[in-house]
Amino acid sequence: MQTSILLATGLALATASVATAQAAHSQLFPAISPSARAGLHGVSDGAGMWVFGGLTLGGTVPQFSNEIWRFDGAAWANLTPATGSPPPRDWYASAWDAARSRFVLFGGRGYPTGTTTLGDYGDTWEFDGATWTQVATPTGPSARRWSAMVFDPTLGKCVLFGGSVNGSTFLGDTWTWDGATWTQLTPAASPSPRARGWLEWDSLRNRAIYACGKNTTSNLALGETWEWSGGTWSQVVTATQPGWNAGVGLVAFGMTYDPFRDRMVIVGGTRTTASVSPQTWEFDGVDWILRPTGALPGRTGPALAFVPATGKTYTFGGSSGTLTIGDTWQYQTNSFPAFAPFGAGCAGAAGTLQLAESSPAWLGATHRTAVANCDPAGFQLGLIGLSNTAWNGLPLPFPLAAAVATTSPSCLLLVSPDISNLLTAVAGVAEMALPIPNDVALAGFVVHEQVLQFDLSFTFSASGGASLTIGAK
Repeated sequence: MQTSILLATGLALATASVATAQAAHSQLFPAISPSARAGLHGVSDGAGMWVFGGLTLGGTVPQFSNEIWRFDGAAWANLTPATGSPPPRDWYASAWDAARSRFVLFGGRGYPTGTTTLGDYGDTWEFDGATWTQVATPTGPSARRWSAMVFDPTLGKCVLFGGSVNGSTFLGDTWTWDGATWTQLTPAASPSPRARGWLEWDSLRNRAIYACGKNTTSNLALGETWEWSGGTWSQVVTATQPGWNAGVGLVAFGMTYDPFRDRMVIVGGTRTTASVSPQTWEFDGVDWILRPTGALPGRTGPALAFVPATGKTYTFGGSSGTLTIGDTWQYQTNSFPAFAPFGAGCAGAAGTLQLAESSPAWLGATHRTAVANCDPAGFQLGLIGLSNTAWNGLPLPFPLAAAVATTSPSCLLLVSPDISNLLTAVAGVAEMALPIPNDVALAGFVVHEQVLQFDLSFTFSASGGASLTIGAK
């Protein structure tokens, strides 16, 4: 409560606004880009987003692409080799194999017979950035569309789940791919057969999330959330389920995981095929949250990927329901948290207290700072203040020797002590915890912290200071 009151008193100083503080979509206009297409999957290699193929033209005889493109956050590059590419298709499964630096492609919808009869592929391909290689697989998943695949770093393999045969028979099998062999798994639990959902890796919790999809030829979609972890599946029961058009469930959306904000992000999709969603949903590990609808037009089948090198999620293409789309968008907050040390500490019996951020200062979360080198015979006092320049008319830094003459002249008070809390040290380490109200007006607001330590002779020692900038997800 005391911390909340402190932050509330600084609201008038906060310059961020509701309109600008939260993650939002903004359109990019690269000089070249892929043509309009849908039924894509975006995957990240850490520095860029890869997309392959897609539906370029609908109608009675749909047309597909077999181009492969990569977007680095500024420019698109067409990396399609002159020969040797997979046949054109959409609704394939793909993943970036981080262990072998390969783009892995399986299955999808196209013309596998070479005629104008639509069907499903069951082939496996890998792209090394220059050359496609079709990998001969004596056993493997059956031909299918709408399956989902992700790289599982705990296994060092790609994991594929579900899909549909010709859009009518739904599958619920789980497979792994190690670069040479497909292996079917028999997990103790599993989602029922389904397709048209997405599977993405949550790197914070070391698990994959499969969201939504459908398991029937009717237009109704699912809103369930499933987790792949430790070689088995378990359902995550959420209070809210993604949906659209006054109903629960989504299909044909894009999904990716943003580790900076710890959010699984869904863009677009549909529920009944009557209309396409412009919405963005986010999963925080516990529940789904509907974000404010922004400028991004509604779409199905877009490519979506978070690129760590830029700290942004990119959306490309999709379908408006009648026409394919060829635009590029980025999605990210413009209000990141920050932890900026300043000033110098002064040593106590166990050395100089050191501050290290344990968890960032997001709205609605608790910011944590670890305090090392605590004296077992001393007392540690955590300070949180609105200023690091003045306190009660006194300029900061302020020499602590002015209060306790036995203190070293190098020991300085660096922050205004608006809040002080006695800390508990275990094995020489204590923690400062700052609960941050979930008030968007605090986005961009800065508070400061420092730890003072005094021993039984009442001599002070101190850490350096740190300025915390509050971010909004």
